[in-house]
Amino acid sequence: MSNRAWMPLHIADYLADTGHLTATEHGAYLLLIMHYWQNGHLPENERVIARIAKLTPEQWEESRDMLAMLFGPGWTHKRIDAELSKADDIIEKRKAAAEARYGKGKKQTSDANAMHVQSKCSDTGALPTTSDLSSFQSDTSSLRSEDASAPEANPDFERFWDAYPNKTGRPSAEKAFSQAIKRASLDEIMAGVATYAAKTDDRQWCSPVRWLSDDRWKDQPAKPPDKRLPTNPSGLSHLTKPQSREEYLAAEKARSERSFR
Repeated sequence: MSNRAWMPLHIADYLADTGHLTATEHGAYLLLIMHYWQNGHLPENERVIARIAKLTPEQWEESRDMLAMLFGPGWTHKRIDAELSKADDIIEKRKAAAEARYGKGKKQTSDANAMHVQSKCSDTGALPTTSDLSSFQSDTSSLRSEDASAPEANPDFERFWDAYPNKTGRPSAEKAFSQAIKRASLDEIMAGVATYAAKTDDRQWCSPVRWLSDDRWKDQPAKPPDKRLPTNPSGLSHLTKPQSREEYLAAEKARSERSFR
């Protein structure tokens, strides 16, 4: 028996072809075409076909002709045969492509099998075995390590990124840094970062992309103005200068006496 885990079902075509079936006959027909898909044919013995359809002898006698209308001579099924042929053709093409691509070296057989597992799962729904999946995972892991080497980290950018206070948009920041380093030395950029990170005002932090693109390491920001207390806060003049406890109590007593005069 094939281990095809799924089959294509074109809903519109199915409903157009089966409008004359009862609910029981729909269930029987679906069981028959699923068996056909997995095995490539139905048995010759109609008693076995009836059992596959889960119909009693009485139900089979009543529904046999309705179901047979959907099959060809000898209980063949033209549409399913065409879909099986298409799926097998795709599998062979994928397998040939896998063997051509990975045909060199000691991984020829294992890599072709891995691609074959992918083809069956994506095109015919064939369920891969545990050994197939294990082979596929180990092969793809070795391919990643040998053929798809990851880009190396830029140590200069890592130094910038560690020092920059507002870490947002790293991928874009890397691109901006690769251009900025052409316009200034790393020492200049890092000195600018140190100055920027030490700011004490409440101005919003700049994104690293904007900071690099605008050459902000050249900035010479003005010193923010000192925050001063108001010279004449309404009704709180007695709190604008430091007071001892005795002075505070004396001032409060005097203010209370004034309010009752």
